[in-house]
Amino acid sequence: MSADKKVPAIRFKGFHEEWKSTTLGASISYTKGFAFKSSDYQSYGIRIIRVSDLTQNNLSESSNKIYISRTEASLYSKYVINNGDIVITTVGSKAEMRESAVGRAIFFTKSEDYLLNQNLVKVTPLINNDSRFLYNQLLRKQYAKFIEDIQRGNANQANIAISDLWEYSLNSPINKKEQTQIGNYFQKLDTLINQHQNKHDKLCNIKKAMLEKMFPKQGKTMPEIRFKGFSGEWGEIELSDEVTFLNGRAYSQEELQDKGKYPVLRVGNFYTNSSWYYSDMELGDKYYADYGDLLYTWSASFGPHIWNGDKVIYHYHIWKLEISENIDKLFLLHLLDYDRAKILSGSNGSTMIHITKTAMESKKVFIPKKQEQIAIGNYFQKLDNLINQHQQQITKLKNIKQACLSKMFV
Repeated sequence: MSADKKVPAIRFKGFHEEWKSTTLGASISYTKGFAFKSSDYQSYGIRIIRVSDLTQNNLSESSNKIYISRTEASLYSKYVINNGDIVITTVGSKAEMRESAVGRAIFFTKSEDYLLNQNLVKVTPLINNDSRFLYNQLLRKQYAKFIEDIQRGNANQANIAISDLWEYSLNSPINKKEQTQIGNYFQKLDTLINQHQNKHDKLCNIKKAMLEKMFPKQGKTMPEIRFKGFSGEWGEIELSDEVTFLNGRAYSQEELQDKGKYPVLRVGNFYTNSSWYYSDMELGDKYYADYGDLLYTWSASFGPHIWNGDKVIYHYHIWKLEISENIDKLFLLHLLDYDRAKILSGSNGSTMIHITKTAMESKKVFIPKKQEQIAIGNYFQKLDNLINQHQQQITKLKNIKQACLSKMFV
């Protein structure tokens, strides 16, 4: 943005006017949600939208839906969520917990009838304001920071006063056509993101189903689905017969450096933690992981991984797996992935599970001959590649969106 004029860094051709300063409250009309009686709930009719029904930026389609009858709903027309309405949560977790944050905004495209429950407010832009343009204003970092400043309460239950919310300052083009073009641009980005997300999720579901069918179930010695040309029972082994589990090195905090020769791979680096520690220590070969090594995180979040980075020292909460020539690495990766899913299914979904080395070494599994292992491993590797391609596109498009939210607004 220019230091002297309220204009965005990137703009559609044909628009030159300076943007005007306004507030959220001056740009909208609003309706607060209604406290529907639980005694009126039923399993069909008009759906009531609650705070818990909203994800970070979408309406959840979970099975835990509540409805009231159409006859009863006719008494509450004021609370109908219309196409193009923006719904904002007035209670939730603290703003930094984005998935459930107070103040998060959801754009509604009307595919069915919905009613607005308490602790939500629906926002309808005034006639000279474009709905999608306004919605994307509420996805910017400036808005998240504003919510952090006005929220009250604790991490588990924060709230905002709508009188404070309406004071949010924003800048807007005078020409509604410019607003509409910006809104349409972000709609196209969101459509692309959703398309890749849907394909990603579909492939993940296919993989989950095929893991169930291409490995023997409990008490069985053959899978339900096999590649052509393979038959006969799978043989039972103890993992320690064919796999050696090597412990990583335990580090004290004083031994970890901000810079150094070798990155130290910790469990969090596989999941959400992008920060790294380093070490200059020269250790035995067994303490290093190289590109292509099969690793297993066994503390807190757990499961198998192929390491696809440069040489690292792997931390104590990670095992490196040395595999005999009788076992295909990709087959073992997905066998362990299937085993992980079975463990999770018996733990109420918690990933905070510690798997002991002794338990893994003594685990009995069924495996086919090497050629069938290779076929299975390659099949799942192709699925993983497709899943990763869509995830990379999702990440790329979300990064583009964040950059545009910065450059295309004032």
